[in-house]
Amino acid sequence: MKQADQTTRRKRVLAAVCALTLLIGSSAGVYAFGADPDTDAHITDSSLQTTHSKSKTADSVISADGTITASQLSERFGFENTSAKLTVEKVLVETGDTVTSGTKLYRLTADSVAKAKLTLNSELEQALSKLSQQKAQYQSEKIKAYTLCQSDLMLAKTAQQQYDNSVSALDSKLKEAFDSYQQALTTVNSTPSEINSKNAELSAAEKSAEAIRQKTEAAQKQTETARKAYEAAAADYNAAVTDYNSAASVVLYLGNALGKDTSDITLHSFVTTATAQKASSSGSAAKSAQSESAHGSRSAHSSVNEDISELPSQKSAQTSQNSSQATPQSADPESLYNAALKDYNAQKQELSRMKNTLNAAEKEYDTLSDTQSKLSDELEKANSGISSLEKQITELQSTLSKANSNLTKLRGEYESLNNTYETNKLKLKNKLDTDLAASANAQHNYELTCKTLQSELDKVQAAYDTAVRNAALFEKDLSQGYICAQQDGIIDTLSLTEGKNTGLSSEYVSYVDESDLKTTVRLDQYEVTRVNIGDTAVIYSAETGAANARITAVCAGEAESLAKVSFDVTVTADKNSKLYSGQSVSVYFNYESSGSDASAEREGD
Repeated sequence: MKQADQTTRRKRVLAAVCALTLLIGSSAGVYAFGADPDTDAHITDSSLQTTHSKSKTADSVISADGTITASQLSERFGFENTSAKLTVEKVLVETGDTVTSGTKLYRLTADSVAKAKLTLNSELEQALSKLSQQKAQYQSEKIKAYTLCQSDLMLAKTAQQQYDNSVSALDSKLKEAFDSYQQALTTVNSTPSEINSKNAELSAAEKSAEAIRQKTEAAQKQTETARKAYEAAAADYNAAVTDYNSAASVVLYLGNALGKDTSDITLHSFVTTATAQKASSSGSAAKSAQSESAHGSRSAHSSVNEDISELPSQKSAQTSQNSSQATPQSADPESLYNAALKDYNAQKQELSRMKNTLNAAEKEYDTLSDTQSKLSDELEKANSGISSLEKQITELQSTLSKANSNLTKLRGEYESLNNTYETNKLKLKNKLDTDLAASANAQHNYELTCKTLQSELDKVQAAYDTAVRNAALFEKDLSQGYICAQQDGIIDTLSLTEGKNTGLSSEYVSYVDESDLKTTVRLDQYEVTRVNIGDTAVIYSAETGAANARITAVCAGEAESLAKVSFDVTVTADKNSKLYSGQSVSVYFNYESSGSDASAEREGD
């Protein structure tokens, strides 16, 4: 809090100085200001006049306004590899407070402290259990390594037999390597042409299948159109049958009453139109559907070309009787008969015409259905051929890939055996001598295994030691329910908040580092080309004077347009300056090259 009061007072002084400058600026003479007398900066106010942000003070001098910031020093818990968490009950300090080592920063909830302690103890127990298991495994694996070592020592006694067997197998290995290499070489040389040939076949098959598919789709559309036409024709035919049967019934009734010969007059039945669509898609399921559809369709309308015999006489008589009842008693029967006969003949002709239309539509529908079925069969066969070709190409590519991957290895094996055939026997003899001395290597391998086992045990031991340290550190620093400062400083950031959980490896506070002060100012795209990282600069405040500084970073800022782009330039003050965090300052670049009076008189503190 003391530091915050000091900052406020400094800002008030700065405001007063600025106000005074504005009042007397037009009539005041040239006056000088300087950095700390212990620094090397010499600056006069005649060369550093008050300007707006990002404005030039001379042809080469650039100035911009900014605010001093300080870096941070942070504190973290010293725990490692633990899942324990704590909950802050209350934050006991505020940002800007000055604290000393041991100051209580946070009060923790009793429940979270108890749970964290249980977690750490549980992790300690688990680490101890794992350490015990690792020690047992260490002993077991060490015994196995020793047994293997002894086995290797025993193998040395069979070295002579192994040498004899190796010499006997040398010739067979050479022949086997040669045969394998030749086989792979033949495959590599011949398979690409086979693949190309199959690819050509596949391309042709795909084009053919595509043409068949297009024909099949066209046939499906034509078949559907024909089906609709057939059903429409059947409906028209049935309507004509209705009209014809009505006319025929009247003629039969009147003719029988007048003793006319009506033996050539017959009634017709309706045609059924329950047609199943012939297949609209390829494949075996579609083909089956097409077959069933075609069969059902032909069965359904097979009677179209057949005349149905007379309906029962009782029905005809009833129809005639109804017609007679509807006819006035005064009408002439002969005239009625002739009129009915004329109507009958007209309906007969219409029925015949409708029957011809229906037969033509049925024939067209059957023809297109058969065509679609055949095309579907062709498409299925073409697709089957494509699948077969793709499978063959895949198998050839797999064979070629394997041959290519093995070719270099097989050639190397063969050439190695062939070129070193005579010397291999000598190598086998050397191996015999080596095997006879295998005890030394076996002992080395055993020692190396023991070293590895020890390393693994050390890792588990380190994890256990960490768990022990975590438990001890918790008892030392957190068991009382508080998080305390570990150093003196001014609080900049409190990382934890009330009611929130935190892990034991988290940062919980940071302090202002007044020894590392900097400011970031903004220059336009023309000004930034005149400065470089590492260049010297001057940071000026009417309150603390001038301080030497250096450009430490330049990065892109905002781009309002292609003609107006700004850059952020970070300037770090030299050590031991009188600047402070939050202070408003002006930064001057290229001051030494501006031609200003560098030997002006320094102004005291």
